[in-house]
Amino acid sequence: MVADLGDSAQTLLDAVRDALIAAERPVGKVYQSMGVPVIGICCEDQDDQDVTLNGELSIHFQRLFDADPQSLVEVQRTRPCKNGAIAASYRMVLARCRPTMDEHGELPEPAERTETTLEQHQDLELLWQALATAGPYLRIDDVSADLAPSGNCSLVYADITMLVCVPPIPEVA
Repeated sequence: MVADLGDSAQTLLDAVRDALIAAERPVGKVYQSMGVPVIGICCEDQDDQDVTLNGELSIHFQRLFDADPQSLVEVQRTRPCKNGAIAASYRMVLARCRPTMDEHGELPEPAERTETTLEQHQDLELLWQALATAGPYLRIDDVSADLAPSGNCSLVYADITMLVCVPPIPEVA
C-alpha cells in the first residue's frame, strides 16, 4: 500500500532499525529529520537496560515529483492529470563511532581500524537488505559512505525513491 510522506519515511526507518537490532547492532537514536540531520553524539548512548549503543539512524525528505509507476523515474506531466504516480526521494543517514587520533596524536592500531571497517561493511549490507525488502514501491538509488567524515563519526548514506500518496486538500465545511 502506498502511504503519505511521513508514513513512508517511517516504514523505511523501521525496516533498517529492525535489521540492525536483529543483527545485534542497534543504534542509540532513530528519528525523522527535516533536512540534513545534526548529529550530536554518535559514539555512546545508554538504553533502558544500560546497554551501550553506538550511533544513530535518521531519514529526511529530499524531493517530491511525478514518476513513472514502474521505474519511479521522473516524468513530466501537464496539470490537471488523473491517476499519476508521485514519488518521494529520501536520504537515510547511519552515523557510527569510528576510531580517531587520541589526545597524544596517536592513530588507532590497524587491527582496530579494520574491525571498525568490517562492522561498517556489515551495516552497509544490513541497510541494503532491509531497504530491498521494505516494500514493493521503492528503488534504492545509492548506498555510499562519506569518505572524508569530520570528527569521530563515520557516515553511511542511502538514497531511496519511494512511491507515495499525497492526500487531497481537505474541503472546507
